[in-house]
Order: sequence, then C-alpha cells, then structure tokens
Amino acid sequence: MSGAPTRTAPATTPRSLLWRSLFGQRRDLASASLLFTTHQCGEAMVPVIVGSTVGSAVQDGTSGMLASQLALLAGDFLLLSISYRFGARASARARQHTEHRLRMALTERVLRPTGGIRLPAGDLLSRASGDTYRVGTFTDTVASTVAAVAVLLGSVLLLARISPRLAALVVAGTMVLLAAQNGLARALRRTSTTEQAYQAQATELAENLVRGLRVLKGIGAERAVTADYARVSQDAVRATRRAARAEATLLSAGVLSTGLYLTATVELGGRLTLEGRLSMGELIAALGLAQFVIGPMRVVSRAHAAHTRALASAARLHAVLDTPPAVTETTAEDAVPLPLGPVGIEFHDVRLPGSGTAHGSVAAGSLTGLVYEDPAAAAALVQLMARETDPVDGRILANGTDLTELRLESLRARVLVSPHEAALLPGTIGANLAALTQDGPALAEAARASFADQVVAAAVLGADTPVGDRGELLSGGQRQRVALARAIAAQPPVLVLHEPTTAVDAATEDTIAERVRRARTGRTTLLVTNSPAWLARCDQILHLGETAEHTGSLSGTVTR
Repeated sequence: MSGAPTRTAPATTPRSLLWRSLFGQRRDLASASLLFTTHQCGEAMVPVIVGSTVGSAVQDGTSGMLASQLALLAGDFLLLSISYRFGARASARARQHTEHRLRMALTERVLRPTGGIRLPAGDLLSRASGDTYRVGTFTDTVASTVAAVAVLLGSVLLLARISPRLAALVVAGTMVLLAAQNGLARALRRTSTTEQAYQAQATELAENLVRGLRVLKGIGAERAVTADYARVSQDAVRATRRAARAEATLLSAGVLSTGLYLTATVELGGRLTLEGRLSMGELIAALGLAQFVIGPMRVVSRAHAAHTRALASAARLHAVLDTPPAVTETTAEDAVPLPLGPVGIEFHDVRLPGSGTAHGSVAAGSLTGLVYEDPAAAAALVQLMARETDPVDGRILANGTDLTELRLESLRARVLVSPHEAALLPGTIGANLAALTQDGPALAEAARASFADQVVAAAVLGADTPVGDRGELLSGGQRQRVALARAIAAQPPVLVLHEPTTAVDAATEDTIAERVRRARTGRTTLLVTNSPAWLARCDQILHLGETAEHTGSLSGTVTR
C-alpha cells in the first residue's frame, strides 16, 4: 500500500474528513474519471452510430459506406472496453488506499501515547472495518459518478441537436430524480447511523463472550449470555432491515423516475416522428440515447445512497480521530530529564475517585505496598502512574520532578505499570516473556521469580506454545505469571504492580512474593494490593483509607 500515514491537522467535521479522503486519492480518481467518461461516451455513441448507419442505408447507402460505419462501431467498442478495464483498476486502487489510510489513521490515534480513546475493542473493530469500507465504497463510486454526469451532459447536447424538446425532457427527468433522492437521503442517513451503532454493539458483545467463554462455562451462564447476545443481534438485524428499506426506497425512487422518463421520451419521440419532425434514423438515435442515459441516472442514484452511508460512517470515524488526548505531551524544549539511579515517588494531595486523595512518599529502592478500600481509587492511582490520565488536583513527583514535566517516552521507559488485567500479546509464551527485553539472564530470573518457568514447562510446546488472543488459551493464573515475568524482566527503575497474583493459589503466591522482593532489590516497586503475602514483604505500607488528619489520604508506616 502506498501513502504511509502522516500526522496532519485533523478534519474539523465528518464531511471534511470524507472529502479529504477523496482528495488524497485525486490522481487515481482523476484517471478513473477520465477513463470511465471515455467508456461512457463510447457507450453513448453506439446508438448514434447505429442510427446514422440505418438512416444512411435507408436513403442511398452503399456497401463501402456500411463497411466504414461498421468499422467505426467496432473501434468504438474497442475504445470503451479498454477504457473501462483501466478505469476500474484506478477506481479500485483509490478505494483500497482510502480504506487503508483511514485504518492507519485510526490505529495511529488509538496507539498515540497521549491516549484518550476509551471505546471498547469491538466498537473500534467495527469502525476500522465496516465504516472504512463504506467510505471506501463511496470513493469507488466517485469516478463512475463523474463519468455519468459528464455523459448526461453530453447526451443532452447530442439530443439537443436532434430535438431540443427531447433534450429538455432528459434535463427534467434528471432534476426530478435528484429532488426525490434529496428528500429520502436524510432518512437513510439516520437509519444508517443507527444500524452501524447496533452492529458495533453486537461485535463488541461477541468479542467479550468469546474472550470470557471459559469463565462463562465454568459458572453455567451459557443460556443467559446466549439470550443476551440473541437480543442484541436481533436489534442489529432490525436496524439493518430499516437501513435496507430506506436505501431500497431511495433506489426505487430512482428506478420509478427513470421509468417515467423513458415512457415520456418514447411518447414524445414517436409523436415527433409521426409529425415529420424526426427522421427514422434520428428517432433510433434519440431513443437509443434516451434509453442509454438511464444507466448514468441510476449511477447518480446509487452514488447518492453511497454518499449518505459514507457520511454516517465518516461521522463515526471522525468521533475517534477527533477525540481529545487524555494527557498533554511535554515538548522537547520544556521537558525535564529524569536522573538515573533509584527513583522515589511523592504524592501531593492527588484527588482520587470519591472523596479520597493521595498524599505520601515512596522511598527510592523500596518495596512499598498500597492498601486500598475503594477499587476505583486504586485503579485510578495506577492510571495516574502510567500517565494514562493526569491528576485533576495535586501532583505526583518522581525524584522531585512532576510527572507532567517529563516526556511520555522517557517516563514510561523508567516507570513501568503492569495493570491488574494485563493483556498478553498474540503469539507465543516466549514472545510475551521477551516482549520488553532480550536479556537472557534477566528473562530467566524473572521467569523463576514469577513461576512463569513452570508455565513454560507445563505447556505442550514449551515457550513456543501459542497464548491466543489476549492470552485466552492460558488459565488466569498462567496469564498473570507470564505478565508478571514480562514486567520484572524489563528491570525498570520503578515498577507498579496492581494485584499481580489474584488468580494464583496462596502457597504459590507467597513464594512468588518472596522471589519478586529479592529480584527487585534496590529498585522501586509499588504494589497496589490487599494481599497479606505481598504486604508481608513490603518495606513500607501506605494506606488509602480513612485517617484522622486527612480523609482518604495515603499514610505511611514502616513494616520491615
């Protein structure tokens, strides 16, 4: 695919996003439009050539004249065939590149370090597949629509030379068609937007069900979730039917308009011939042109429906691309370097969900436990440490430097956060363990400390065993141990672990806690946990809860 995505100013509206996508393929679209116009003009000339041949033959045609007319007709067919072949290639290339660029733009926005995208994976998948496809489909119709409009104008001019009244009838028929479509397009846009939203909901639910299938079977919830998915799926089907009915109504209005137009053309042409105003050859050419322009009229009709659906999809894509970042990146000029060596963390009146705030210090090189009562507050603190969000009030300092003054790349290279639901990457166990480092001794030590070496030993293919999507082929405890080993192996100066072993049995958890304490000696480790096994190994424990002096603040006590 050509055209690697580049960071440009975002489109201000869905409509501008749609037209910017078309502008990005202007070369292919211009080529396709020219070739399709040539093809359509060749099609339009067929009845004209046939009518001229018949008229000449009826009067005083000769064999030489007929041969030249047939040769002209053969050349016309050759031209329209070649032009359509290469025009279709250019149009398809424009469609594929449009879809590719939009998917890459979505991917770049979702993966941008400043974050901000909170949509479920299933919803994003729906936008990256269905919505980009609809925009690409509209791109594919642009060249044929340009050609259809050009041929309609050309046909009107040809008919005007034969009969101005027939030319006026073609113009009137086209205007009636466009007016009817404009009235129905708004309804199609509404139903199309609703349809895509329901499809995204069904996709999201299906993904969640597949991911949690093992758990659902374990608790016997298959029937309940099946009924839930059936309900959501039926909603999506009904929304699709409504959108299909709206689109069918729009297209049928076009068919009806063109049918009425053709009937009126035949009636008018026949009457003019009977009155002697048209010759037989002119009648054949006029009726042939009148029948031919039905094709371009239908192309315009389908383009209107495609544009309406593409605009609804562009709105969904624009909603992602225009999402404001969750945090602000510090410029290179304003960034403050984080000194090498052990890192201490300080919380200064950081507001957390509810009425809590965080206030306390984590000593450099210590193993510090954070005990919490509100899971939402604990999860929020983990996000703050990863700078997925910034404090509404208060400050978080690393060796005296506010985290917001550090470049995200620099911060995340020194502070590694392993969330409670740490996702494994597609691939093998070994690839996940080595995702952050290729240091062999560090990997071996981390695998032993987290008991991930036992996961490798128990797997059929060892380290080459696939983990599936997000690690679904492993048990919950195995996933946690692999994720923990991956984090430890990176040997970051600051490691934040959020309930790393909730799916591991108590005896194994106790051993893992002791081994991790030894592996992290001299480096700062913050454990967000209520597990006694982990807290027993901590050098310091900070309580996130009620205190006499500061409601919901962190208070520190030394336990070792």
